[in-house]
Amino acid sequence: METFDADRFPGEPRILFVGFPESSHTHSWINLLADACFNVRLFALPSAEPPDDFEVKTYVTVPSARQSRHNRKRVFPSADSTLMGLAITARSALDRGVLSARPRVARLVRSGVKLAERFGGNNQPATVEAALAEVIRGWKPDIIHTLGFDSASYLYLRTRKQYGLERIGRWVAQARGGPDLALQRYQPEYLELIEEVLRTCDHFIADNQPNYDYALTAGLTSEKLSKPGMGVVSGAGGMDVDQLQSMWTLPPSQRERVILWPKAYETYTAKAMPVFEAIVNVWERIQPCRIEMIWMVQPDIKIWYEKMLPQHIKVHCPTAGRLSRDETLKRIASARVMLAPSLSDGIPNTMMEAMALGAAPLVSPLDTIAPVVNAEENVLFARNLYPDEIGEALVRLMTDDQLVDHMAANNLVRVRQMADRQHVKARALTFYETIAAMSRERRKTSES
Repeated sequence: METFDADRFPGEPRILFVGFPESSHTHSWINLLADACFNVRLFALPSAEPPDDFEVKTYVTVPSARQSRHNRKRVFPSADSTLMGLAITARSALDRGVLSARPRVARLVRSGVKLAERFGGNNQPATVEAALAEVIRGWKPDIIHTLGFDSASYLYLRTRKQYGLERIGRWVAQARGGPDLALQRYQPEYLELIEEVLRTCDHFIADNQPNYDYALTAGLTSEKLSKPGMGVVSGAGGMDVDQLQSMWTLPPSQRERVILWPKAYETYTAKAMPVFEAIVNVWERIQPCRIEMIWMVQPDIKIWYEKMLPQHIKVHCPTAGRLSRDETLKRIASARVMLAPSLSDGIPNTMMEAMALGAAPLVSPLDTIAPVVNAEENVLFARNLYPDEIGEALVRLMTDDQLVDHMAANNLVRVRQMADRQHVKARALTFYETIAAMSRERRKTSES
């Protein structure tokens, strides 16, 4: 049986990814390399365990009573208590600046972390940073690829400085979506981190052009984009357009009159309240229809769902909590409209999935989205904070059969141009091969 510490391809390049182990984006990106001759491992952020069907070797940083497998290695083998697990997560959060606006609470939390580390560590690494440093020093990856700025890039930045790891491997920093750079840079504590990552990393990847443009003004040098470069690329590594296309046959005009709202929650990047108001305002003009509201997990959103929607509307608006990606895709493939207004985003995967699955996308005209799709041809636009715009767009999409069918035909062509996974995979293989060679050449030079 293959052991964790043995490389699958002895002598071939080693790539260490750092990211959220439960994220489908993490799985999808890393699986671009599934049949390539790279030795690939994931250092998991302390948020969850990876699912059982994720075959990549993973350093797990959360405590668990589950049995280890050949492709899992627990970096805190003695940290099997809730107390130590909370300490690991809390220290990482504090070091990112969480609670910086509440210093008294931060001091209390930090004191609790120190106590937990003192009594729960048993001579094992006491922090995620220490564990990551141990992995990097022991395995010596040629490439360290951080999936997202918050938290992966910030964790590695701290670790790299604290433990002097600058000479081990080349650093690929990947920004995902809008908030990573577009919003967090307006917080001083994050702006400093963003600029330091951009100055320090060896290579940079983003899923939209505005992120590249901003990075070049905030410390990134142009050679970090071109030697080699990936260009604008989906954070999930693209999608299998042929497979998604095979999931549907009926054009949107002939499907059930279903509107799918796949992000029925509220964050600083998207607001739900205007969507509720829009639905109430135009209900008589879009019925008969069913509006499926999924990922509705926040108690306050459930409250406003109950309060704002009259019973005669609510009965046609079923809700669901967290769904798997496969279940979400099935629902998009049977919907007429995919509803996803937002305040900040990259190039949304939900939009591209809707394009490949034949559902008409209703999205917001953000600076990351508007340059890559056209109104009337690929999507309808509505700003997130404007219920009237959302409502009027819904009316058009639910009443104009010619429009939605025209968009579905156009979108199969456009999404293949934007995010075909086979094209992304070919670029990724060249990207990693080039960087691995650069890393090994730098190592030879430093050792001579």
